[in-house]
Amino acid sequence: MKDSSWFASTSKTPHKNKGSNPENSMIGILSFEASRLMLRVVNLWHCLTDRQMSRLNEEVRYSLGIRTLVSDNHAYLIDLALAEIIDTLKGVAISVARLGKKCLDPVYQNLDYVFEDPFRIDLKWSGWEYRLKKMEKRVKKMKKFASAMSEYYEELEELSGLETRLKKMESNGVNQGQLQEFRQKVIWKREAVSGLREMSPWVRSYDYIVRLLLRSLFTIVERIKVVFGVTTEHTSSKVRDLSHGGCFVPKNSVSALTRASVYPSEGAFRRSMSNLGHRPVLCGRYPSAACSPRVHGNFQKNGFSPIKKGSFSFGSKRRLVNGQEPTLGKAALALRYANIIIFIETLATSPRVISSEAREDLYDMLTTNLKQSLRQKLILSKRESLLAYDERVALGRRSSVQRILDWLSPLAHNMIKWYSERNFEKQPMGSEGNVLLVRTLYYADQAMSEIVITELIVGLHYVSRFSQELTDRSLMGSA
Repeated sequence: MKDSSWFASTSKTPHKNKGSNPENSMIGILSFEASRLMLRVVNLWHCLTDRQMSRLNEEVRYSLGIRTLVSDNHAYLIDLALAEIIDTLKGVAISVARLGKKCLDPVYQNLDYVFEDPFRIDLKWSGWEYRLKKMEKRVKKMKKFASAMSEYYEELEELSGLETRLKKMESNGVNQGQLQEFRQKVIWKREAVSGLREMSPWVRSYDYIVRLLLRSLFTIVERIKVVFGVTTEHTSSKVRDLSHGGCFVPKNSVSALTRASVYPSEGAFRRSMSNLGHRPVLCGRYPSAACSPRVHGNFQKNGFSPIKKGSFSFGSKRRLVNGQEPTLGKAALALRYANIIIFIETLATSPRVISSEAREDLYDMLTTNLKQSLRQKLILSKRESLLAYDERVALGRRSSVQRILDWLSPLAHNMIKWYSERNFEKQPMGSEGNVLLVRTLYYADQAMSEIVITELIVGLHYVSRFSQELTDRSLMGSA
C-alpha cells in the first residue's frame, strides 16, 4: 500500500461511539489483520451449520474418492474434519491473544492458553459465549466489517494515486481551472474514504475487537460440542440453544482410532486396479464394521444424531494423523497432484486432439515417482501386446478414464479451492470458505494416488494413440 498524507491521518479521528477511550486504543492499521480473523471466524461458524455438517457427513460416507484414497472408516474421516476445525480455531485464538495484549482491560491481556485445549476451558470463562440469535447477528456484523475493510483498502489505494497525481499537477503548473476541478475530486474521494473508515474496524478499540472475536470463539467451541457430541465435565447452559437442527458424530473414541492407525491392515493401494471406476470392495486401513455410527434422535432422517464421545484428547488426535501411511499432504504433493488431475481431466474431454505440446506439458508436471511408474506401466503394456490398438478396447479405456475422473476430480478441485480460500492475498475479504481437507487430496494415500494417476495417463495415452492411428489410416487410404 502506498503512503500518503491522508493514510497517515486516518487514525486521528475517533469513532463517535468510543466515548472516553483514548485515541491510541483504536486498532488502526491492525484492522486489516482483525478483518482476516473475523473472516476466519465466520468461515468456522459456517462450517458448523447443519447444512454443511450434513453435506460433510454425506460426502465422507459416500464419496468413492475419499473411501478409495483416504479411508472407508466414517468415524475416522469425521475425526479428521474435527481436527482441522480445532486447529483453525486455535490458530485464530493465538492471533486474538496477540491483539489482547494491546487492550486496556486486563481481562484480555492474558489469553495465550485459554484455547490450548478448547474442551477444557477454565470455568471463569463460563457464560462468555453468545446465544444463537446473537451469534448470527455478530456473524453478520463481522462480514460487514470485512467487506468494509476490503472497500476501504481499495478506496485508500485509489485516493493515494489521486493525491500523488495532484502533487504532480501542482508542481507542473497546470492551469487553475483543471487544478481546482481535480482538487475537488480528491476532496470527494477523501470523504468517501472517511465514511468507509467509520464503518470499518479501523476506529474501533482493541477491547471491542478482541471481545467480539473472543466471545465468538467461545460460541464456536460450544457449537462444536453439540455438532460432534463432545462431552466435558462442564457444559454451558447455552449449549442447547446452539443445537439448531441436530447433528452427527462418530461413535468411536479417539484412542480406538489411534490404535487402528498404529496397527493398520492391508494398504488400500494393494486393491486390484480393476476396481477403479467402480465401487470397490472396501477393505481399508481402518476397521469399519465395528465403528459405524448409530442412528438416534433429531438427525434420524439423515441417519445421524449427536453421540456423546466422552473425554477428548488432542495429543491422541495428532498421533492419529501422524500414524497414517504416507499421504500427499505429508509429501507436500497434494496441490501438485490436484493440478495434474485437473489437466488430465481437461485433456480427457477431447483425447483425439491431444497435441504433442500438451503431452509434453503433462509429462513435465509429473513427479519422479509418477514418471517411473508410467514408464514401467508402458513397458509392461507393450510386453503384453496391449498396445495393439482396437476400437472396442479404446472405448473401454476411455470409459474407464471417465469413471475414475468422476470420483477423483472432485477431490482435486476441492484441493485447489481449499488453497485459494486460505490464500488471503488473493481471497476477497467477504468470501466464505467451507472446504475441509478431508474432502481434498490432502489425506490421500500417496502410493494409491500415484497408481490411479498412472492408470489415467496410460488410458489417455491409449485412446489418443488409437485416434491418431485412425487418422493416419484415413490419410493413407485417401492417398
